[in-house]
Amino acid sequence: MGMNDPVIQPRTGSTIRSAKVVSRRAKVRARLLKVAAELFVARGHANVSVEDLIEAAGISRATFYGFFANKAELAAALLLPVFESATAQLEEPAEDNPRLLADRLVDLYLKLWDKHRHALLLTGQVDASVYPLIDKPHRQLGKVMLRVLKRVGDAGMLRNGSAELSYLVLAKTGIPLLRLYHDQPDFKKLYRESMHALMFKY
Repeated sequence: MGMNDPVIQPRTGSTIRSAKVVSRRAKVRARLLKVAAELFVARGHANVSVEDLIEAAGISRATFYGFFANKAELAAALLLPVFESATAQLEEPAEDNPRLLADRLVDLYLKLWDKHRHALLLTGQVDASVYPLIDKPHRQLGKVMLRVLKRVGDAGMLRNGSAELSYLVLAKTGIPLLRLYHDQPDFKKLYRESMHALMFKY
């Protein structure tokens, strides 16, 4: 944790130096994030109030505002790890084989689903108050994804022949298909086959 981490540097107080208090605050913040993710996905970000979050997490108003200025900051805290994790995974040294790059892009969504399911479902549900807080990392992820798709496209393997259009297909269908298939016993196989059929020519 860095000095700017909200666990040790509350918005409304002094830096916390007690390891026990820091540990307790980390657990409270994790619980708040979990509860918020579930509520936002179930009801929609716009339909969940700070009071709802406080009640569901079992915390005080002061505790909430020690972590976040508002629910937009809380939603951003859920979404930023998704964008940062996805960007980091795609920026790792990549294979030269375009087919492996395409596989990697599809599998990225499956990995994010395993680790950040509620946050992934939240990506299309937040209101305009959240966008300025996530804009830069979201744009960075888009650039990296387009770069990967262009490499696949250069090999003639994009079904529609366009990296930009393929990016839109991925953005519009990637998460809805995860939601559709996730209860199926062969979920990952169905997902991979569906995404490949939509996007790639192999």
